Amino acid sequence: MHDQPQILLFQTTDPAGVKKRLLRFRAAFLKLGPQYRFAAVSYTPTAASHVRKVVLDGIEIEHHVYGPDAMDTLGYPVKGAARPFKLIPGNCDLPPLLFRREQPQYSQYWVVEDDVEYSGDVHLLFAGLAPRSGDLLAAHLARGDVNWTYSSMLRAPGTDMTPATSWLVFLTFFRISGAALDLIDSYYRAGWSAHSENAWATILKHGGMTVVDFGGDGEFVADEDRNLRYQGLANDGFDKNGSFGTLNIRLRAGSQKDVLWHPIKPPRAWLRQTCKRWLSIAKWYIARLTRSMRQG
Repeated sequence: MHDQPQILLFQTTDPAGVKKRLLRFRAAFLKLGPQYRFAAVSYTPTAASHVRKVVLDGIEIEHHVYGPDAMDTLGYPVKGAARPFKLIPGNCDLPPLLFRREQPQYSQYWVVEDDVEYSGDVHLLFAGLAPRSGDLLAAHLARGDVNWTYSSMLRAPGTDMTPATSWLVFLTFFRISGAALDLIDSYYRAGWSAHSENAWATILKHGGMTVVDFGGDGEFVADEDRNLRYQGLANDGFDKNGSFGTLNIRLRAGSQKDVLWHPIKPPRAWLRQTCKRWLSIAKWYIARLTRSMRQG
């Protein structure tokens, strides 16, 4: 596998705005060898799909921009088929699938979102994961849960699959094989659909492929990976508490070394998302209080 071409896809709509992090991840990945490549990818709802060149500190970056026209080429009857197309919730997996169709020559596709940070030597992070076997290497592998926010999005025609018998995995930093992407594509073509964090692990396991949780302290972490690469809590299910989740929005990485952190946001985005989160929490408590008063 090491002598086959691999690529890191850095997901961002604004390469210049995250220049420092993008160039850091790029340099660390390319250091793995001459067969490793790098590109930026994004979805822009107002753009026609195109490939542009971005120059950052004298380094030319290939940026693949996908628009609604690209989504129309997928041919999925359910997944991402609603119009107008929206990336959120649960469709952030479609740009890597589109890239795989365009450039199928890579054996492994690594993906990192632009709000992921690593408090250590990023090259050592990549080098430690590169020799690992597994069709998908990601974080927070967990059993499906009917109470998960997006569980109702699951569609698995021709099977008795339910949210409770499905799987979940966190997809902000991961490595996936080309064969696994092809399998996911075939399932989506057959009418399967779900939030990406529910779809990918479920499809791969249903299709006989392997999903590896590369760190933390979850139920499915191998001894060799336990408490490495990100802070996770035992028996956490898919709450994703610790350093590498969704709810704890940070301005910068924490002090613990050699740990993945997410999400790390610039001040303006941090303030906006923090306010949005607290408003959502307040609405939830008000709704619960209202139900309690009505029942009383």
